[in-house]
Amino acid sequence: MSDRNDTGRGARPANLVLVERSGVKREIPQASTVKGMLEAEHAMHHQGRQLREVKLVSKNKAVARWRADELHWRRVA
Repeated sequence: MSDRNDTGRGARPANLVLVERSGVKREIPQASTVKGMLEAEHAMHHQGRQLREVKLVSKNKAVARWRADELHWRRVA
C-alpha cells in the first residue's frame, strides 16, 4: 500500500500497542491508521505466541483491539 492511498480517515497518526504475555507494553508510532492495521496484522502473525493483546490507538482512542485466545486472535473493539 502506498502513501498516496492513505487519505481521509486513515491518514491520522496512530500508535500500535503490543502487550506481551508478561505484561510488558510496547508502543510503536505509525504514520497512519491504515499502516497501523497492516502492522497489527503482521505482529499477530509473526509474534502471536508472545503477545496477549494488540491495540491501535489514535488521539487517545482505540481504533481497533485484538486479544489472543487459546488458538487464535479475536477482535474485541
